Formats: sequence, C-alpha cells, structure tokens
Amino acid sequence: MLAYEVIKAACQFSDNDALADKIMSGEDFDTSFTEEEKLTLTRYLECLNYLQEEVASEFKPLKTTEKFKTENFKIDFSVFKKTPLQILSVKDLKGGKVKFKVFPTYLMAFANEVEVTYGATPEKLDFDSPIEVDLPQRVLGYGVAREYYLRQGLTEDAEIWESRFKGSLKLILRKRAGTTLPRRRWL
Repeated sequence: MLAYEVIKAACQFSDNDALADKIMSGEDFDTSFTEEEKLTLTRYLECLNYLQEEVASEFKPLKTTEKFKTENFKIDFSVFKKTPLQILSVKDLKGGKVKFKVFPTYLMAFANEVEVTYGATPEKLDFDSPIEVDLPQRVLGYGVAREYYLRQGLTEDAEIWESRFKGSLKLILRKRAGTTLPRRRWL
C-alpha cells in the first residue's frame, strides 16, 4: 500500500471527494494540481507521517532485526539502520537470550555477536512511498482524517474519526483466544 492510497481514503472520509478523484486519476502532481490542492495534499501527508509515528510508538512497533558485533559489549545506536524506539530482544547467533541494558546512546549486550530485535521509528513518507505500518488502508485513513480535522480546529469531526480509528485499532490489535472445536464423529 502506498501513501497516496491512504491519503485518497482520508480525502474521501473528510469530504474532499474531488481531490480524492484527482489523486486516483493518475494526473501529474506538478502540473495538474493547483497550489491550494498541493498544500492540502502536503497537509494530509504530514498527518499520515504523524499517524505512522504514533502507531509505531504507541500501538504496533515496526519490528526490525539486525546482527551486530559488539565492541566492549557496546553497540552504539548510530550504527542501527533505523532509529530504535525500544529494544524488544537480544539473542546470540545460536538463538539464546542475551542479557542487555539500554543506555541513552548505546546498548550494552553481554555477548560478542548478537541479533537485536527492536521497535523502529518509521521513515518519513512521500506521496508514492510504501507504508511501513501494517494496518488496513481504511484504518489508516480514519487516523489521517482525524489528524487532518484536528489540525483544522474541527474538534467535533476529529472526535468522530478518533473513535472510529481507535475502535478499529482495538479490534485489529486484540489478541484472539485460540478456540478449538472438538473433532466431529461420523455416524
């Protein structure tokens, strides 16, 4: 799923159907959109970037795994491919758990070579960038519409989309209990 697809959904949710149609028509952004439309799309993109960071930091972290060699049992956060939000696990190369401690600028892991799984900060999006957060387009559209209305000062409309966004997010993130049905017997 690409950023402009979520923005199109958010446009439809926030009564910007003409802009949503123009996005999906495939018209060239630089030549076909007016300055006002470009500004509106930029606002939607800012809302999507904010939402992606919110989801990754509060609800569903972007799990990333990397292998490192430690120097004096330290791994500087600057060598990570993405900015870590939280360290989820540290294992040795055989899969065994490794004790670790997080400091402001580095991770101390008590092994020479480790595999670190961490929740990462998502990359800033452009209009045709792929979305890193693994949520349905509709749910992301709810969140972008919420943020768009909130930034416009339309708090009542923002509350409506907030409730839809949070309700959908709760359903998606809810842990489903494994229900096992008894085997049927044939007569």
